[in-house]
Amino acid sequence: MTKVARGSSPAQTTPWRTGVGVFLVALVFSWYFVHLRYRLNQEFPLATLQALIDGTAHKPFQFRMLVPWIVGALSGVFPVEIKTLYKVVDVAALMGLFYAFRLHLKSYFEGIAVELFPFALFYVLPWNYLLARDLPVYLPYDLAAVAFFALGLALLHRRKWIWYYPVFALATFNRETMLFLAIVFAVVEHRRLSRASYAIHLAAQVAIWLAIKFVMGSIYAGNPGTSFEFTHVGTDIAHWRTNLEMLATPQRLILFLSSFGFVWILILAGWKRLHDPFTRQSLWAIPPFVLMILLIGNLNEMRVYGELTPIVLTAALLVGADLLQQS
Repeated sequence: MTKVARGSSPAQTTPWRTGVGVFLVALVFSWYFVHLRYRLNQEFPLATLQALIDGTAHKPFQFRMLVPWIVGALSGVFPVEIKTLYKVVDVAALMGLFYAFRLHLKSYFEGIAVELFPFALFYVLPWNYLLARDLPVYLPYDLAAVAFFALGLALLHRRKWIWYYPVFALATFNRETMLFLAIVFAVVEHRRLSRASYAIHLAAQVAIWLAIKFVMGSIYAGNPGTSFEFTHVGTDIAHWRTNLEMLATPQRLILFLSSFGFVWILILAGWKRLHDPFTRQSLWAIPPFVLMILLIGNLNEMRVYGELTPIVLTAALLVGADLLQQS
C-alpha cells in the first residue's frame, strides 16, 4: 500500500530530538492515564491484586497470570506496595502499546505522521477505561492485552512468524482473548497464503491457545469460579439475557456505542475510503468478539473491548487521512 502521509524534512527537526520528545510526552500521558485508572476505578473483589499473586482469585480471572507473575517477582526485589508495582507495569504496558501501535502504523504512514498518530490512543482509551462508570473496575492485565494485540497485529501484517508466535503465546498467558488475533489471521490470510501454509499456521495458533488454556486450567483447577461464565457470578441469570436488556435501554446503549470514542462512526461513514485490504478484513474480527461478550461477559463493561483498539483506530486514521488529503 502506498503510504498516505509524509512528514517534515530533517532540516526542520532532528530525529533524535523528535524521538526523545515523543517518548517523554508518551510517558507523561501513560503515567497520568494509569494514575486516573487506579484513582477512578475499583479493585475487583473476585480478583484482587494480592489474590492474583497468591493464586487464590476466581476463575477465569486467575488464568490471566502474566502480569501477576511479573509483579510477584518484582515484589521480591523491590520492597514497595504491590499496587505501585502494578502501576509501574501498567505504565510499561501503555508505553509498549504506544510503540507497538506506532510500528503497525509505519506500514501506512511515514514522517511526522508516524510520530503523532499513535497519540490518538490517548483519546480513544479513556472512553473504555475511565469514562464508562457502569462497572468501574480495573484488572491488571487489561492494558498489557491491548499492547500484545497491537504488537501481534503489526507482526501478523508483516508475516514475521518467528516473532509472532512467541508474542502470541506470551499474550495468551496474559489473557485468553488473544485468540481473536488468530481470528484476524483466519480472515486476512485466507487468500494471501497457500492452503497448506494457511492450515498449518491456523492450527498452530489454535493448538498454542488450547495448550496454554489447559495448563492454566490445571494449575488453578481448585479455584472457585468457572472457566467460562455463561451466567452471572453466583446466579443462574444468563449473561446474554441481561445484555439484550441492556441494549434495549437507551442510556446503556449509548454507553456501548461510545466505545473507542465513537471513531467507528468515521469508519462507517468513510468505508469506501478504507482501501487497505488488511485493515478492512481485520475489522471482521469485531462481530465474533462482541458475540463472545454477549454470551460470557457484560456488554456495558467497556474495558473488555480493549484488544480491538488497534484495529478500530488504524481504520479510523486511514479514513481520516484520506479525507484530509482529498480536502
